[in-house]
Amino acid sequence: MKRTTLALALVAAVTGGCAHRPALFGPSKSTPPPIGPAAAAVRMPQVTERVLPNGLTVLVSEYRELPIMRFHLLLPGGAAYDPVGKEGVAELTADLLDQGTTRRSAEELAREIEFLGGELGASAGTDFSTVSAEFLSKDLDAGLDLFSDVVLHPAFRPDELRRAQGLALTGIVAARENPASIAEVCYARYVYGRHPYGHLSQGTETSVRRLGRSDVEAFYAHHYVPDHAILVLIGDASAADLMAKAERAFGGWRRGGSTLEPPSAPTRISGRHILLVDKPDATQTHIRIGNTAIARTDPAYVAANVTSTILGGGFGARLIEELRVKRSLTYGAWSGFVARKAPGDFRVGTFTKVDTTGEALQVALDVLTGFATDGATAEELTRSQSLMTGQFPKQLETPGAVASKLAELKGFGLPESDLAAYPARVNATSLVDVQRLAGRYVPTTDGAIVIVGPADTIAPQLAKFGTVERTTPAGCEAADAPQAVP
Repeated sequence: MKRTTLALALVAAVTGGCAHRPALFGPSKSTPPPIGPAAAAVRMPQVTERVLPNGLTVLVSEYRELPIMRFHLLLPGGAAYDPVGKEGVAELTADLLDQGTTRRSAEELAREIEFLGGELGASAGTDFSTVSAEFLSKDLDAGLDLFSDVVLHPAFRPDELRRAQGLALTGIVAARENPASIAEVCYARYVYGRHPYGHLSQGTETSVRRLGRSDVEAFYAHHYVPDHAILVLIGDASAADLMAKAERAFGGWRRGGSTLEPPSAPTRISGRHILLVDKPDATQTHIRIGNTAIARTDPAYVAANVTSTILGGGFGARLIEELRVKRSLTYGAWSGFVARKAPGDFRVGTFTKVDTTGEALQVALDVLTGFATDGATAEELTRSQSLMTGQFPKQLETPGAVASKLAELKGFGLPESDLAAYPARVNATSLVDVQRLAGRYVPTTDGAIVIVGPADTIAPQLAKFGTVERTTPAGCEAADAPQAVP
C-alpha cells in the first residue's frame, strides 16, 4: 500500500509532457544495456562524506531526476551476531522498528507514512541490519523525522512483540513446506555448522519462542549505535542541506562504545558430504552443492563473480547448457559467491524431477569438475563480461539502488572508487584468473551436497556418490542439526 502510494505520487509529479522517465546515473530503461567496455562510461554519483562526532559516517548525494528522497542506514550486526539459542533476534528487532516508537503508536506511524505517500522498513541480513525509507522531496523534513524516530526511539511494545513473534513463527512453519526454502536452510546449517554464518536470520521455532523483550532491547542497545554505522541520504536537495539535516537528526545519537569484530573464517569442508532431507510430498528434487570460499573484501571478488557467471549466470552459462538445453533435466541452474565480511561460500543450485535426481546430480558434478580442471573458453569469458558490464548501469538506476551500493561498500570497508572501477575490473579478468579461481573454489571432491525431496525414492539414486546422511526439515533447525564440518 505504501509503495503503491509513492509510485502514484511520482507519476503525478513527473508526467505531463515527459515522454519517458530518465534513469539515475545511467541510460533510460528504453535504451539497451551497453555491452562490454562501453558500460564503463556510466555516470557515477557525486558523494559528500562526513564522520560525525558520535562516529556515524554520513554519505549524501544529490539526485535531481525525480522529486524523491532516499534514506538508507546500515548497521553492523545481523543474524551472525545473534546469541546462541537466541537466533532470530536481529530479524525480530528489525521487524519491530516500524511497529511503534516512544512518540508514535504503530497505527500513528503507519498513518503518517501513508499520508506522505512514503515507505519505510527494516530488515536483518547476515552481517548487517538495515533501515531504509523513501519519500517525496517536498516531505524531506517530515520523512526524516519519521525515519530518525524509528531508528532512535523504538518502543518494542509487548503486544507488538507478540504479534511479530507470531508472524515469524508462521513464516518458519510455512517455509518447511517449500522445498527451495528447505534447501537453503539446510545448506546453510550443513556448510557452516556452529559458525555464526550458520545462524538462520529468521531463527528457529524453538529460538523465536524463547525471545523476550529484554533480548530485543539488548540487541538494539548493542548494535543500533552510530559507531561504525553508515547513513546514506540521496535525493532532490543540495548536498549541504542533506548533510545539515542528517547532523540535526542523528547528531545526538549516543555512541555505543563497543567494538564488533567480524566472525572468524569458517572451516572449509574436506571431502564430500551428502545430506538428504526428506520431503515425502515433494514433486521435485532441489539440489545445492557448495563449500566455503572468499570474503567480500578479497581482491579477487570481482573476478570470482565473472568466474561464477560463466558457470551459472543465466542462458549461455555452462550449467544451463548442460542441464537444461542439452538434457532437459531442469528449467534453471545457477551459481554464486555469497558476499560476507568473513569468507562466505560458493554454491550451485538446481532442481529436477524426483526420478532424475541422480542423473542431474551427476551432470552437475561433471560440469563442475570440467570447469575446475579446464577453466573457460574465450567465448564464455567474453559473454560473461558483456553480461555483467551491460547490467551494471541498471544497478544504479534508482536512488535506493545507489544508496544500497554505497552503504555496502562502506560497510565492508571498501573505497567508494570500487563502484566506478567495477566495469574495468570485470573486463580485466583473464582466462588465467578464471582457471585459477575455478580450480580453487568450485566444489568437486571437497564440499557439501544437500538434496531435498522424497528420501525413499531418492536414496537409491545417491548410493554411487558416497555416504548419505538423512534428516528432516525440522532436523536442519535443531541445535544438533547435521553439519559437514567437525
